[in-house]
Amino acid sequence: MNLYKLHSNPEELIGHADRDFYFGDEAKELLLQGKEVTKVIGNLYLGGTRIKSLPDNLTVSGNLYLGITPIKSLPDNLTVSGNLDLTGTPIESLPDNLEVGGNLNLERTPIKSLPDNLKVGGDLYLVDTPITSLPDNLTVGRSLDLKHTPIKSLPDNLTVGRYLGLYDTPHLDKANLPEYLRAAAGH
Repeated sequence: MNLYKLHSNPEELIGHADRDFYFGDEAKELLLQGKEVTKVIGNLYLGGTRIKSLPDNLTVSGNLYLGITPIKSLPDNLTVSGNLDLTGTPIESLPDNLEVGGNLNLERTPIKSLPDNLKVGGDLYLVDTPITSLPDNLTVGRSLDLKHTPIKSLPDNLTVGRYLGLYDTPHLDKANLPEYLRAAAGH
């Protein structure tokens, strides 16, 4: 049951001092005002806004959409239960301890590296990025798409649950992929 929608005047909930969470729409308004928010229930859509930073230890129970924002980095200990979409942002790095339960979309970003021990529950999209290598212990629950990247090598302990997209990766020696990755690889 969504108490926010049942409340007779949802505006009264914004800034209410007796709770430590906010729903997506109210969290967006608070963040745009520069206020501290650490727990968001549901989806948080900040795409197209001028937001430049997020608070440390932010947890989003749904999807977090930051596409087409000027954000260049994410806070430490960010947890997103759903999808994290950073398409087309100037993001340059990802924080340690990043957890994404759904898809992580980094298409058309200038990101050059990923943190060690990154775990993505769904798909990881790195299409059209300048990434040349992947970190140790990278775990991707479903698909890893590296199309149109200058990727040079894959770590021996890479885990991909379903599909590995390697179209137009001219610097990668696909003939020498580890056996367990060959079955998942699409060339």
